[in-house]
Amino acid sequence: MEIEKKTKVLYFANIPVSNEERSIGGATVLAKNILDFITRDPRVFITHQQIRTFWRNKLQLIDYFFWVFRFPFVSKKYDVISFHGTKDFHFTIAPFLWLWAKALRKRTIYHFFGGNFMDQYEAMPKAFQFILKKTVLKSDTVFFETKQLMTFFEKQNVQNAEWLPNARKPIQKNTNTINFEKRFVFISRVVPQKGITEIVEAAAMLPADYSVDIYGPIDDRHYENSVFKESSVTYKGMLRPDEIEATLSKYDVLLLPSYFEGEGYPGIIIESLAMGIPVIATHWKALPEVITDGYNGLLVPIKDSKALAQAMQQFNQNDYPEYRKNALQSFEKFNSEVVFNRIIESYIKE
Repeated sequence: MEIEKKTKVLYFANIPVSNEERSIGGATVLAKNILDFITRDPRVFITHQQIRTFWRNKLQLIDYFFWVFRFPFVSKKYDVISFHGTKDFHFTIAPFLWLWAKALRKRTIYHFFGGNFMDQYEAMPKAFQFILKKTVLKSDTVFFETKQLMTFFEKQNVQNAEWLPNARKPIQKNTNTINFEKRFVFISRVVPQKGITEIVEAAAMLPADYSVDIYGPIDDRHYENSVFKESSVTYKGMLRPDEIEATLSKYDVLLLPSYFEGEGYPGIIIESLAMGIPVIATHWKALPEVITDGYNGLLVPIKDSKALAQAMQQFNQNDYPEYRKNALQSFEKFNSEVVFNRIIESYIKE
């Protein structure tokens, strides 16, 4: 019996490193989730290669310098090179590695994390735009996270573009109650651009029977733990990835009033939808592609704590079950069992 030949893939991406807190972020967590999914497929033999070993700011340039010389030796035995990168990768080393891959006649897949590559691209000199158009944007498949990015780059005549939203596994057991008990939660990096100030100000406007908890790593350039001590918001510390589902199940609504420049489809929003938990987000970048106002959550203007407080008080016992049902239904577009298979199909495409 003939044994089916596996497609050999080099998965070039950063995933979280256990001894380095700086390595944990939306892009690295998503890269790990994708890798875990692909590893299960019998049609693919996949090897992960970490891009960075230095995680302090700017020190990744040391890794990038050495990759110019190492890359052809590492990649030569693979059929497909699967690049998964962020801004510092796109505009520095990526075109060089892409040229190496094509010189070695490899199939190239390029995945852009987040939702602001369009803005980064337009801010670059025309020479940089030209280089990207002639290299990574000519990959055999180019994956963009948001429909906003898809529309923009299709107008730039980028071929082989496909939509690859952030995605999560379906959650089999939903443990949170269907009753609305006025429990709100924020789970993300604790930085101003994620709407922390607005959450604190909004919480001060709420009746006493509302609770607002915040989880996530605090960026000490902006905040300290003590910033929450004089507020009605409770800071609960950091969560490991395996603690998020159980924590979310204790709350009724997720808060993410973000105006973060790199916002795409935040993983925490996708996880909330998977559990049937509605979300209050902002009219910002691609967030309205995920949250439909009045359907699976509510949208408020950025930097508007009063509007946020009003939205938090808009839910009630009568409409909350419908929001939950709609949140769960809207998750289907972000089901990793469907979404991540698009990457595998791009590997094995003839």
